[in-house]
Amino acid sequence: MPNPIPPSITPSPKAPSTNPEPAEVAARCHEIQTGLGLAEVPEFEHLPAIGMAVRLALHIRGLPPVNYETLRLVANHFLGIPAVGMKTIIELLAEVEFVKLQTEGKTIKAVVPNVPYYETLYSTLGTYAVDAGFNEAEELSIQLLCRLSKSPEKVDTLKSSLGADQKLITRAIDVGEQGAYVRVHRSRGRDVALSPTYFSENAEIYADMVAGVGSKQVQKLMSVLHSMQGVPLSLVQRTKEIAGTKLSDDDLNLLLRLAQDGAVKPPSITTPHAGEHFFLFTPTPSGAALAPTKRDIYEKAMAIVAAIRQGQFLSAKYAIRSPGAVLYTLKNNLKLGKATTEATQQYRKLVHLRVARLVDLGNGFSELHIVDTPENREALNIAYQLVNAGVASGTEVDQSAREALQKDQSFVESLVASGELQRRHKVSLTQEQQMELENLFLK
Repeated sequence: MPNPIPPSITPSPKAPSTNPEPAEVAARCHEIQTGLGLAEVPEFEHLPAIGMAVRLALHIRGLPPVNYETLRLVANHFLGIPAVGMKTIIELLAEVEFVKLQTEGKTIKAVVPNVPYYETLYSTLGTYAVDAGFNEAEELSIQLLCRLSKSPEKVDTLKSSLGADQKLITRAIDVGEQGAYVRVHRSRGRDVALSPTYFSENAEIYADMVAGVGSKQVQKLMSVLHSMQGVPLSLVQRTKEIAGTKLSDDDLNLLLRLAQDGAVKPPSITTPHAGEHFFLFTPTPSGAALAPTKRDIYEKAMAIVAAIRQGQFLSAKYAIRSPGAVLYTLKNNLKLGKATTEATQQYRKLVHLRVARLVDLGNGFSELHIVDTPENREALNIAYQLVNAGVASGTEVDQSAREALQKDQSFVESLVASGELQRRHKVSLTQEQQMELENLFLK
């Protein structure tokens, strides 16, 4: 892919101070490139191609053979992959055996996806990226996002701990802001950087907390919530722990503020026997981690988890012993085989969200049935992953793009023609880079 800056002023490679796992490297490349879209960063050389490869692989996984010209149009229109660079990305995926190419001479006619499951997808492309190597600017941007994916951090702390030249760190943050994968908030006289992918809503609350108590306490709370998605706030306040991790009074106060301000977006359920209770989750992802078409589905998934946690921790009589098993049954059978007198209140919100319906069996007993739609099935899958793994996979995939890939070329051409033209732009150079470029041309 074109790089507007000659190699002579590209930062020289330098070993990073920390080494994230290959899967995390691929994930951060994906987040960075999704944020950048069609913008070009002068310093970036290999990172954009890895990010685009991840994004394309996610969207073609499980599809039948795709016409190459259709793929090229859809990738540009929906996924921000420049048409001029598409062949490079496809050849990269072919090299790691994620696709097979049907060709006539040197012309690619069709692409046959052979993309593995998510964990292998990320680890394979991450290993390929690490083996190919990154320059210093790319490594620094990946390290920066690795840090910010766990918690917002003070900019001063980042500059003192990333082990790179201050100008390079400032530049990495500036590029991140221009690329919309880093935000900087001013709070209590300090600049706090965060990743909108993981802290998209009420970012100023997180910035204020990190400015006040530091990133470690916020990181601790995000970690324990990750281990018990949908835990009832009242239970946490009573036991002063989450999943066996003890919480201090300061932790509880911080968690309460996050819940009150909506930063961890707690759904609520009201029952006659238990009253109203709120259920805590890590912040709803966005950007590269959650396609726009998946937001409503993700919120349905959180409501499903909250209803299951209600039955686990706040039942009137018969508690759910294994939330994962209950969700597995719902995923496979689309109903719970056992009717209860608590179902009407416990699952009422799911009825309102059109996720489920309650079948009245008489004498106050109701049985939960899932409304069989693709969206509700996906919400169940996400809920199952949230309970069992603390995080969901596949939420990055834009269903509109996948559907377009399965249409004929004339349909896609019409769709692209009716939309706005995608425009590429460059992230501006620093003054130092501009001077070096001018000197190069003067010579």
